[in-house]
Amino acid sequence: MVQLFDLFGKKDKEHKSQIDELQRQIDQLSAENQKLKIKLDKKDEKTRDALTRKQEVEEILNHTQKQITTLENELSALKEEASKNITFSGTYLLNKKSFEEIVLELGSVRSQSKNLHSIYFNMNARRSDFDFGDFIDENCIYMFDQIKSNHGKVLFYDENHCISLAIVPPFRIKRSDWITGDLLDTDPLKAMLTCEPVICVVHAHAGSTVVGIVGKDDVRAEIVRTGVQAKHTKGGWSQRRFERGRDQDIEYHIKKVQEKLQSMLGGVDGVDRPNIDMIIAGGDLRLARAMLADMSDKVPVIEKRVDVEGNPGDIAVKVAWAGRLYRL
Repeated sequence: MVQLFDLFGKKDKEHKSQIDELQRQIDQLSAENQKLKIKLDKKDEKTRDALTRKQEVEEILNHTQKQITTLENELSALKEEASKNITFSGTYLLNKKSFEEIVLELGSVRSQSKNLHSIYFNMNARRSDFDFGDFIDENCIYMFDQIKSNHGKVLFYDENHCISLAIVPPFRIKRSDWITGDLLDTDPLKAMLTCEPVICVVHAHAGSTVVGIVGKDDVRAEIVRTGVQAKHTKGGWSQRRFERGRDQDIEYHIKKVQEKLQSMLGGVDGVDRPNIDMIIAGGDLRLARAMLADMSDKVPVIEKRVDVEGNPGDIAVKVAWAGRLYRL
């Protein structure tokens, strides 16, 4: 009986020893597990911080790329003007408010000698279409002729040289004309302020394009964002691989913008198609042309060498109503 008791007692001690050892291992593994969990949490936090930083850097790069595109466009225009010895006294970007105020001011000008000239060029007009003779200074006409606009321009001039300025209006000039009298003819510009068009706006930039609809009392605008790599400056195979990847990114961005345009204008999302009077493109015009390649033959497209900032709605309105004033 004593031997049996010793046998069970020995077994109990062995089991207890095994249990203690297993518990020790469990405690050790739990401690290691806790350490690993802390390391993993720190790694996850670093990953989140890295992703946040990556997004911030990408936004900075996109913003910088927009500024570079704007400066490249402006530099191209300045080079073109410089090559022709063009020097304007001043050029000023117009918004809807400033355009309206200038039209009202010009409409208030009077001349007893009836020597005020209002000359409207539509998109097809040429300098050779008019014989200005000695009525208007030759240098003024030359400067006016150098202003590039695919939707028309207007020259206001008086023979006493008090007024000599040109305006590229926000919308198309319908017909060419030359009016002389005791006041400046601003009626075509006033009509633009009251015509209440419905405008589709595309403010194009690689990776971040604003698409919007601007009406009389309603503005709908969205940003189409995709990942587009910033420009690469290294040479060799690395640059070529990078450029191929960037080209693919840009093609994908163009496709997404076209899908958004189809959604906004084609009614594929169940919304009735807006009655669009025109499309106005700004920003990177080469990119905008690619985005609008399938639409330019259906709706009139106005290109404006203008780059603006703000929220999507502000950008859409600014591009829609952007004009320019030149002092000759």
